[in-house]
Amino acid sequence: MEESISHLIKVLSNQISRDINTFALQFKLTGTQIQILDFLNNYSANEHVFQKDVEKEFNIRRSTATNILKNMEEKNLIKRTTYSRDSRLKIIEVQKSGKDIQKEISKFLSDTDSKILNSLGAFERRSFIKSLRKIPEKISNEAK
Repeated sequence: MEESISHLIKVLSNQISRDINTFALQFKLTGTQIQILDFLNNYSANEHVFQKDVEKEFNIRRSTATNILKNMEEKNLIKRTTYSRDSRLKIIEVQKSGKDIQKEISKFLSDTDSKILNSLGAFERRSFIKSLRKIPEKISNEAK
């Protein structure tokens, strides 16, 4: 029987999600909130971050992003303020509590990446990373 690629990707995704969620529990957060905090903390300090940036980065719908960011704001991890040039947009800023745990988040995510990549040879690593960047774009373009 030939293995389904989408099934194998789903299995790996589930394992990574489980690991991130387990890590996030110590902060009473979800894995997705941890990953969004990491994204926000590593975003260019010279640029504003908006909800649409989070939606695009994580390939999530507006309603999903709204709920996640609302929960993060209630936990004082982020603050959303109205953008002076367009009142429909909210600037997302990481609060002190969200910045305070970034070092631990970065270490965990780096260790997770290392575990994944160390299971591959050097050539496989390059191909794997290249493929991971290429596949979502190709699938998205074909769906349109």
